[in-house]
Amino acid sequence: MMRLMEKHAGVITPSASTAAFEDHYDVIVVGLGTAGSMAAIRAAQKGLKVLGIEKLSCMGGTGTTGGVVGYYYGNRGGIFEPIDSQVAAYQRQDDFVPFLGVHSEIKNWVIDSEAVKAGVDVEYESYVIGVYLEGQAVKGLRWVSPTGVHHTSAKFVIDSTGNAEVCELAGCSFDMGREMDGTCQPFSNVQMRLYPNLKVGNFYTDSGYMDISNAEDVTRAIFESNLLGTHLQERYEAESMLLKICQLLGIRESRNIVGEERVTFADFLEGRVTREPVFQGFSNLDNHGKDMAFESNTQQDWLVAASLFGPCFNVPIPRGSLIPRGFDGLLAAGRCISLDHDIASAIRQKRDMEKCGETAANMAYLSITEEVPIREISYEQLVELQLETRCMRAGDRPEFKEITPQESNDELTVPAMKWLNDPQEIKEALSFDKSGFAIWSTKRLGDQMRGTLQDWMGEQDYGLLRKNCALALGLIGDPACLPVLREMVYRRDLYVPKSSRKFNQPHVFAAIYLLGRLKDQDIMPELLSFIQSDAFIDKMDVDRSNDEFIFDLKELYFQFFSFSMIAAIRIADAIPEWRSQVTELLTKRLADPKLELVITLKTHLKEANGFLKKNMNDRVKYICEKRVQHWME
Repeated sequence: MMRLMEKHAGVITPSASTAAFEDHYDVIVVGLGTAGSMAAIRAAQKGLKVLGIEKLSCMGGTGTTGGVVGYYYGNRGGIFEPIDSQVAAYQRQDDFVPFLGVHSEIKNWVIDSEAVKAGVDVEYESYVIGVYLEGQAVKGLRWVSPTGVHHTSAKFVIDSTGNAEVCELAGCSFDMGREMDGTCQPFSNVQMRLYPNLKVGNFYTDSGYMDISNAEDVTRAIFESNLLGTHLQERYEAESMLLKICQLLGIRESRNIVGEERVTFADFLEGRVTREPVFQGFSNLDNHGKDMAFESNTQQDWLVAASLFGPCFNVPIPRGSLIPRGFDGLLAAGRCISLDHDIASAIRQKRDMEKCGETAANMAYLSITEEVPIREISYEQLVELQLETRCMRAGDRPEFKEITPQESNDELTVPAMKWLNDPQEIKEALSFDKSGFAIWSTKRLGDQMRGTLQDWMGEQDYGLLRKNCALALGLIGDPACLPVLREMVYRRDLYVPKSSRKFNQPHVFAAIYLLGRLKDQDIMPELLSFIQSDAFIDKMDVDRSNDEFIFDLKELYFQFFSFSMIAAIRIADAIPEWRSQVTELLTKRLADPKLELVITLKTHLKEANGFLKKNMNDRVKYICEKRVQHWME
C-alpha cells in the first residue's frame, strides 16, 4: 500500500494513496543550492533523467543568491572546479564590474547553463508538499509549481534542501542542535557592497538564532536580521556603499538526519573513522557561538581547555552518512547529512557541500544502473566515479594519518596537526603561549604522562608551565591539578593563550570548566559569588586582542556567569548537599530584572557597537531549569 506523507499544521500525517504519477524520473533533486545544483548536474551528465525542484528563482544557494562569494576551507576537486573556472574567466573580462571572490551573479547563470547543457529539467519557484512511500521506500513526490500541483515518481530522490525537508516529510529520524538546549549555530545575513576600489564584495554579520522547524521564528529572524543596524545604518559612506541585502539567510546548522553511518567529533578525535570514505571535509571546528559553557564536554575539551578553535583537519565521510537509516530511494546531500552537532560546524563548508552533492549523484547512478540497493553499491565503482572529477583524490583512500596537509583557500596551505610524543618537546611547548597542541598531546598520551605533568607543575610558582600542566591534568581527570585550577579562578586569570588564530579561551574559564568536570566542591563559594553579583567585573580589563570573542565587560560577565552556573550544577549533581543553595541562588538571580546576560554576535564593523547584542537571559533560564528539574523529582 502506497502512503502519501504530508504536513498539516506542522504535523506529518500519512494517508492511503493510489496516486497516478504524471511523469517519471530517474532522480529528483529537491533544493538546487550548493549541494543540490552539483547533484542535479552530475546525475544528468551521467545520462540519468533528472528533475530539479527549487523554491527560489536561481541555483547555487549560499554561493549565489546567498552572497557568500568566498570559500572558507573545504577540499578542492569536483565538478564545481570547472564551473568556478568559467566564472573566473568571465570576471577577467572588462564587461563586468570587478568582484571580490567568486562573482555570484555570473556563477548563477553559469550553473544554469551547465544544468541546461546536461539536460536537467528545472522547476523554479516550486515546493515539495508530499512524499509517496511504499513501506520505507520513497517512490515519488507531490509538489507545487506556478502551473499547479504535480505527482512525479522517481527511482531516487536527493534531498538537498539544507534543512532535510523531504526527509522530514518521509518520516526520517533527526538530530538538531546541541544536547543541552537544542540550539543550532547562529545564522548570518549577507549584504553586497561597493568598496572604494570600485570592486563589489560582500559583508556579513552573525545575525542571531532561529528554530528552522518553527515558521513563525523563521519569519521573525528574517525581519530582525534585515533590519540590523549593520545593514540599515543611519548614514552610508562612500567607501562602502550598500548595493543589496541578500535574500537567502546563511543558515549554518539545522536538522541532521540519522543515517546508516554517523560521524561524530568524539569518534574522529579517537581515530574511529571510516576506511571507505566517499569524500573528506576540511575545516576547523568553526563554532560561531559565544556560549561555549553550554556545549558538550568533547567540544569544550577542544575549544575551551585546549583553545584549539583554529587548527584544520580532514574528516572522512562514509556513504552511509548520506543514507537515512531504514529508508530506500532517498539520499541526503548538504549540511543535513548524518553528523553530530560538534562536528557539523566543520562539515558545512561550500567546497565540501558541493562535493557532497556530486557524491549523492554518483551513488544514485550506481544503484540505478547496476540495479542494486543503495547500501550494496560497489565501493570500488563509487571511488572510480569520484576520481573521474577529483571529487576524491588518490590520497583520500589509504589508511588515514592524524591529519593530512591540505591546500585549501587560494594560495593557502594549512600545516598538518602533529601530535607531540617526546616529553622534552611537550615540556617546551607547555612553557610557551601556544600550548594547545601540547595540552592535547598529553591528553592523548593519558596516564603515561600523569606523573611527569605533576612533576613539571611543581617547578614554577605561577608560570605558564604550571598552569598548562594543570589544564592537561584536568583533561585526564587527575585531581592533582585542583589547587592550580582554583588559583586561576581566585586570580580571575584572563590570560589568553595564542594556540589559535582567534577565539582562544582565557585561563579562568578553562579552569572553571575543568573544576566543574572534576566535581570540586572547594571552588563552590567562588562560583556562587560570580553568579550572585557582577560587581567584580568593573575592576577587570578586557583583552582587546580577544574582542571578537569577548567584546566588552557585559560579555565578559556572561562568560563568568555561564561557566560558573554549569560548573556549580555539575558539582551539585554529584554532591546533593549543594543543591538547595544552588537552586535558591540561581532562581533568585535569574528573576532579578536588573540581570542582563549579553553576548555580541560576530560583525566586521567595529562601529556597529550595540547593534548585534543578544540577550541570553531566557536561554540561560531554560538551561538552568532543564538541568536542575530532576533534583526535585
